[in-house]
Amino acid sequence: MRAPNPSIRILAGAALLVALSAARAGDDVPMRAMSDELARSMAQLQLRDMERPYFIAYRMDDLDGATISGVLGSLTTAQAARSRLLSVELRVGSYALDNSNYFSTRSFGSARFAGSAQGPLDDSYQEIRRQLWLATDAQYKNALESLSAKRAALRARKLSEEVPDFAPEKPHVETGPVERTGAAMAEMEGLVRELSGVFRSMPEIHRSSVRLDVRDVHTRYVNSEGSSFTRSSPSLRLVVDAEARADDGLPVSDSLELHATLAADLPPRQRLLALVREMAARILRVRSAPSLERYNGPVLFEGVAAAEVFAQQIAPALVAVRQPVSDDPRFDVFFGQMAGQLGASFQEKIGGRVLPEFLSVVDAPLLREYRGIPLLGGQRVDDDGVVPRETRLIEHGILKTLLTTRVPVRTQRASSGSRRGGGPAPSNLIVSSDRPVPDAELRGDLLRRARARGLEYGIVVRRMGRGCAGGSFARMAARMGAPTMPGSSAMAEVVRVYEDGREELLRGVELSELTPAAFRDVVAVGSAPALFNGEFMGVLSAMFGFGPISATPAPIVSCVVPALLFDEVSLVRSQGPFPAPLVSASPLAVH
Repeated sequence: MRAPNPSIRILAGAALLVALSAARAGDDVPMRAMSDELARSMAQLQLRDMERPYFIAYRMDDLDGATISGVLGSLTTAQAARSRLLSVELRVGSYALDNSNYFSTRSFGSARFAGSAQGPLDDSYQEIRRQLWLATDAQYKNALESLSAKRAALRARKLSEEVPDFAPEKPHVETGPVERTGAAMAEMEGLVRELSGVFRSMPEIHRSSVRLDVRDVHTRYVNSEGSSFTRSSPSLRLVVDAEARADDGLPVSDSLELHATLAADLPPRQRLLALVREMAARILRVRSAPSLERYNGPVLFEGVAAAEVFAQQIAPALVAVRQPVSDDPRFDVFFGQMAGQLGASFQEKIGGRVLPEFLSVVDAPLLREYRGIPLLGGQRVDDDGVVPRETRLIEHGILKTLLTTRVPVRTQRASSGSRRGGGPAPSNLIVSSDRPVPDAELRGDLLRRARARGLEYGIVVRRMGRGCAGGSFARMAARMGAPTMPGSSAMAEVVRVYEDGREELLRGVELSELTPAAFRDVVAVGSAPALFNGEFMGVLSAMFGFGPISATPAPIVSCVVPALLFDEVSLVRSQGPFPAPLVSASPLAVH
């Protein structure tokens, strides 16, 4: 491995002085404390005969938030929280080889190159520096130990290709405005009470809940290369869950999940009440609907269902995650199996066809809206301090590149500015088509394909639901019986469509198998794209990355996707096991 380049250290030191001057000029006490302690650590942190850190980054997240939940018109939680989280990312060695990207089976842990501490809520210059000093000292010692173990593991193994551990970046300084959700606690409590109260008149729905998470996060960041930023990340997340039971015990559930940046961006209260009532009525209709044993044939994902299935299956495959070096070759097999369970990746498919030739996909982090539709996944600077850029991921069906961070992978060595949380994540994914089809023609195409197979009907999916993320961590947890997950992986709204235009609602219908590879066989798409905003779970990054800890919630990805017609999808009836039917009626039914 190459030794650190002295010119890089000189440039980094000069850039750091620029960042320190900018921090002082702004008279931001926390940023000044972070910058001063960073300069001291880079100058003085070294054990005798041991290496200095070549890179340090400090991050401070100020969180002012609240969680409000309610059931049947009563509040079950109304908790405000305020905290300040300090995190330290420290690297010893060089850009070519450092203490990161390493997993030890002996200690069953990754090389932790980042740590955290609780900071003072007031802007105490000395206390902020003291907490950073302690955290930095601990991380430096851990880094030296990890780097030594990693070097020993590499001596015992021969890698097919040496990939640098970290990619240099030019310094970038950005100061963003302070923004807040503008949510008033009393008003939000009233909203949760009113929305949850809708279910009081529906005794057939045995479980329901409403939860509202309000987060005002202000982030400060500075690193030894000279990059720094301040950024506000206000967010609201409203989730309404409800579940009923069919006569055979099958859980029938649905959910409403809305995301917004500002409280004013949420739909009006009357519209929210209407959406909750519509969801409840849909559950009751599905509860008494027929099911099907098995179906193999054309399936049309309409409206938001198309964006949901794309977000569940394709979005996770568009990021590049580094496989750590390990001290045990068996870890490679384990990592591959885990990656397969948690969702396939396109990392080895660059240059290959992953979608039909008439589809293209772009990640547009700086886009605020698309055809008048507000997008929530964008950001002006990523968590590494890198300016994100528009990335054309798929062109005419061919995978061109993936989203990356400053951690290089074999196929890509530079960052796309996509670090969000523990690893890379998409922002605003826009799917476009060279051959859009009007919705009426798309429905006709579905029926023609069904008729050619000797089927009396075709299948249309209108809502996927939170429990049916096939191949994802959520579904795996559900199958393992995790108590917090839905009891069924059934899709929320599935209908049979007949030649005469008649529709029949179905219940308990699951995707037997739908993988990212199946999207190559999409035969047509609609002309009216739909938007789905959802949280991105970078499970492999969270398990094996151990990057800087953040107080921000999981990143939101906005997917804009037209209706998708598959020539063949396998559907099955939900098999359970399910809880036994309820013995007695709900007390809400007793007058």
